[in-house]
Amino acid sequence: MNRRALAAVFALSIALVAAPAISEIYKWTDRSGQVHFTHDLNQVPPRHRAAAESAAKAAPSGKPIQTYSSPAKAAPARATRQSASGVGGARRTYRIPVESAGNSMRVYVRLNDRVRAPFIIDTGASDVVVPRWVIDELGIDLRDARTARYSTANGTIEASLVTLKSVELGGARVEGVPAAVSESMRYGLLGLSFFNRFNYNIDTARGLVTLVPNDLEASGAIRGGRSEADWRAEYANLRGRVAQLEEKQQRVPSSRSRAHARMKGEMKELERQRRKLDGEADAAHVPFPWRD
Repeated sequence: MNRRALAAVFALSIALVAAPAISEIYKWTDRSGQVHFTHDLNQVPPRHRAAAESAAKAAPSGKPIQTYSSPAKAAPARATRQSASGVGGARRTYRIPVESAGNSMRVYVRLNDRVRAPFIIDTGASDVVVPRWVIDELGIDLRDARTARYSTANGTIEASLVTLKSVELGGARVEGVPAAVSESMRYGLLGLSFFNRFNYNIDTARGLVTLVPNDLEASGAIRGGRSEADWRAEYANLRGRVAQLEEKQQRVPSSRSRAHARMKGEMKELERQRRKLDGEADAAHVPFPWRD
């Protein structure tokens, strides 16, 4: 697994067990000039980590320097839209107010045109992360879902993976959004599988998120909301699970027939998940080199 793929897998693994409502906000800027925010220091790229940590602790009384406030409460805050010029013609700009939730940036998101739920903005997370209670409200059956296994500080966890029909934030709506399911989180995490579709700006001082649709999906730079590194990470994760199981099979004596029968069933399940992943990749027109 290459370093970018490892980073993507690790970012999602941390997001699934994070407690964003009580953590500081860490900020960094990538090579393209895009500013990112996250609630877990481990999701900040190593070369930016020291600066992000220092900035988060620089404010008086231990408060993070990336403070923000909700818009004035005199009138209800509403998302606004206006046209904006960009590559390929006029673009619609979405301006969405952010609510204060401790040290977190909270917004309300509409999923599958049905359920409105609170989410924490976390552009350090590779995918959107949806709480289990929201999945139940949506009526999504996870029994046939693909899963991924992640190593975290709290041990190994296995998360169900789904593709949401739609995710809408303040009128900015995208379809076919990959998401992981958290069994323990109360709030969701709005990650890059949503934000990758936009040029975005998060103004923590004014409590405002600005979204302008970009051309990355049309150009093929992202497929189904995921970058090349993200798709490679999905395949690497599954290959790693197969390799672990094969190694385990070799260590177990052949006389333990029940154990081998159980592992044979586990391998059959991983083969099924590989077919489901290929189906997702085919639907998103993912190039075969991205699946290596």
